[in-house]
Amino acid sequence: METRLLTNSMRRKFGFCPRAFEFAYVQMKRPVKKSEALDFGSLMHWLLEQWWLAPKDERLNFVRDALSQEEPSRDIYRFETAYQLMLGYDKMWKDQEYKTISTETFFTAPLLNPETMAASRTWEIAGKMDATAEKNGSVILVEHKTTSEDIEITSNYWPKLMLDGQISQYYLGAKALGYEVTECLYDVIRKPSMRPYSATPEESRKYKKNGTLYETQHAFDESVEDWGKRLAEDIEKRPERYFARKPIPRAQNDLEDYLFDMWDVGRSIADAERLKRFPRNPNSCIGFGTCEYFGVCTGTQSIDDPDLFETLDTPNPELK
Repeated sequence: METRLLTNSMRRKFGFCPRAFEFAYVQMKRPVKKSEALDFGSLMHWLLEQWWLAPKDERLNFVRDALSQEEPSRDIYRFETAYQLMLGYDKMWKDQEYKTISTETFFTAPLLNPETMAASRTWEIAGKMDATAEKNGSVILVEHKTTSEDIEITSNYWPKLMLDGQISQYYLGAKALGYEVTECLYDVIRKPSMRPYSATPEESRKYKKNGTLYETQHAFDESVEDWGKRLAEDIEKRPERYFARKPIPRAQNDLEDYLFDMWDVGRSIADAERLKRFPRNPNSCIGFGTCEYFGVCTGTQSIDDPDLFETLDTPNPELK
């Protein structure tokens, strides 16, 4: 029997809600419209790939070329935000000591039973490593992330990465490709919390005695140029708010724990498919945003509505 691919995204989705997993990975139904966060994260990921691929003196040119290839967006501020972040990223890390080996490297590796070390006859683990690089003669992994969370080194963002299965998966994937990696460099960009100014509705405007609006109100929408300038100034003033890197280690026992987790998830998915039962998890419907399948589960939307959901030809399009 041919093995199937088990990714970290599948693991997360099944843990989030088995019913959402069924829609996404069994029926292969995905929302037609991406969330703003996912859309911006994809754009930043693409730009970071170009930066890491480029010769040192050509990085920003590669970024500009990549932006010029993007389809025009209704939100032109999105491109300006991404560009200013990449300018700040380049200034922060332009003298980095890493030499890129590869980017977006696909891998598969056996899913091993952690008790017997026998390979699963159902699953292989699979994924894509953002980058591999060389540092002082050693090979390291590089994982890019874009987030809205506080990423300063003293924040709570970093301790949870000690439990992150995706990082463990990359260590095993790199080994399957013949790399003996020494660390995973977690490379994070924080999205700006401030937004372009919008014109204050006329009925809400309050004026000073001299006839001008109060500082928190605006007569016009902020121009793209003014927004870019204001964001650049904030990045320049406090780059540690926007950019951070930290090596995330993995010991052998961490990798064993990861294998236990993936083995159990793979078995649970197979059982759910065999029984054709994917329980709902109401605790996951609303949290960091609303689940994309909330309308389907509550009966206000149809999973077969082509205006809302498209049917993919693969459960793992991110691996293409």
